[in-house]
Amino acid sequence: MNYSGKTSRAKRVMRRRTFKQYNREGFTLLELMLVMAILVVLASLGTVAYSRMQTGANQNAAKVGIKLLRDTCTMFKLQTGRYPNNLNDLVVLPSGMSQAAWQGPYLDEGVVPKDPWGQEYIYDANNAQDRVTITSIGADGQQGTADDIPNGANVK
Repeated sequence: MNYSGKTSRAKRVMRRRTFKQYNREGFTLLELMLVMAILVVLASLGTVAYSRMQTGANQNAAKVGIKLLRDTCTMFKLQTGRYPNNLNDLVVLPSGMSQAAWQGPYLDEGVVPKDPWGQEYIYDANNAQDRVTITSIGADGQQGTADDIPNGANVK
């Protein structure tokens, strides 16, 4: 009886070892699929968050660019007595104006910057009303839509 009891106990120990060894061999397909699903959800959440941050950064960069160009146009007006006819007048001597009156170029790189989406800013000067308007057409590239960034937009 001792012998048979030991044998059954030995068989149980062997079965347990075999079961434990089987579990240590690797992951099941279900476990791998679950981990992959979790990783996909986390990656999509990160992508959405990054996209929102990038959109906000581009909008703020456009607002800063508009303010820089407005201030530069004001400096042009203080030195020449009028606003520039177009933004290129800030980097190239306008026809009919002397170099002494112009005192430019007014932008460091000698190039009029574009908005963060690679589009040119829309410029309109009204010397009679002493006003200059600069607008970015936004990400969609179309003027008059909801994503346009107007002249006096505040930087967040």
